[in-house]
Amino acid sequence: MVTWAQLAVFIPAAVAVAASPGANNLLAFRNGLRSGFTNAVLALVGRFTAFVIMLGMVIAGLGTVLHTSQLTFEVLRIVGAAVMVAMGLWIIWSARAKPTEDDSETASTHRNAANSSPVKLAIQEFITAAANPKALLLFTAFLPPFVNTTPSATSAGAQLALLGALYIACEAATALAWAGSGRFLATHGITRRTLRRLEQASGAALATFGGGLAATDLSRELQN
Repeated sequence: MVTWAQLAVFIPAAVAVAASPGANNLLAFRNGLRSGFTNAVLALVGRFTAFVIMLGMVIAGLGTVLHTSQLTFEVLRIVGAAVMVAMGLWIIWSARAKPTEDDSETASTHRNAANSSPVKLAIQEFITAAANPKALLLFTAFLPPFVNTTPSATSAGAQLALLGALYIACEAATALAWAGSGRFLATHGITRRTLRRLEQASGAALATFGGGLAATDLSRELQN
């Protein structure tokens, strides 16, 4: 199967990748900040459902298709970038001040039950993960180098499944830390104004990730 030597290299690398402030981790932070730790954790079901689907597609061979079909990847990139920008702008808009709010009051993490719906938050996590083609490429580019290709090794598909499961476990641990950080800030007496600014910052970062996803490849095409 997978050797201890492989794991000794893979797990630290997986934790480093999973802990980076990407789109989903910023969303987990925002959910912990706005909707509480429990709801943020329940929302992670959406992200990991998307990841399991991606891993299954990679094992089935979609990774090879993405590497060989520029058109397929470009379609995924454009759609994903648009979804991420739209979600970031929606977060910024939803964090706007309400006419009845007092900015000096301490914020409540459960002010609006609709905003705290675990199902709604899970759908947002799923869409954000599924719309990011680089998340899919993570499974196609990050996992394969750790596969043991010696003749006596277990099949590549089985190794990819195990490595993918380990990566998802690392992602879960770091996502809990991001959600917990948001919850920590929300429960330490921040004002409504500060809460809105943190939400708007997370939304702006998400939109920036989406814009960067589109702009990076566009600039590369213009250089060619």
